[in-house]
Amino acid sequence: MKEENRSAAGFGAIGIVAAFIFAVVWVVAASADPSWTLGSDFVSKLGVSDVSFAADVFNYGIIIAGILVFAYGTGKAFAYVGSDCASGVLLAASGVLMVLIGLIHSGSEWHTIIAVLLFVCLAFGVLAAGITDGKEGRMLNAAVCACVLSAALISFAGISPEMGEAVMIGGSIVWVIADSLKLMLD
Repeated sequence: MKEENRSAAGFGAIGIVAAFIFAVVWVVAASADPSWTLGSDFVSKLGVSDVSFAADVFNYGIIIAGILVFAYGTGKAFAYVGSDCASGVLLAASGVLMVLIGLIHSGSEWHTIIAVLLFVCLAFGVLAAGITDGKEGRMLNAAVCACVLSAALISFAGISPEMGEAVMIGGSIVWVIADSLKLMLD
């Protein structure tokens, strides 16, 4: 039987672009809305900001980043097996949920359900990748996974749900970059 080698390097590059786009979108939207406060407001509040520029940047930006995260997760799912494949599937689902957050704004019951599903998918995607990274000796990537999940959980429980969300998003951006580099160098 012929073995097929599938490279995920291109998808890793897409993951890095998605992470940087969302980071820039978050910073620009937060800077444009003086009423938004880190740790006191949920990030998706930027999508319904009174400052139309902030709302537009956030909503269009999260849609674009979601499409890229979907492509990144799909590529990862096809290139790997086991829990790394599961991580890719969960990332692809997270991308779809990001697009929905850009379309269904904060304040809606559906938005809350979608946001919770997004964070569940992200958390389990990070966990699944961390399991494989630990088993395969990629301890730096496994440590990034552990730090992201621990920091988000501690922030959520010890400070506020709003801060936990922000820490999870920031940590997920760092994790996507680290995971994307793994895909590119693997």
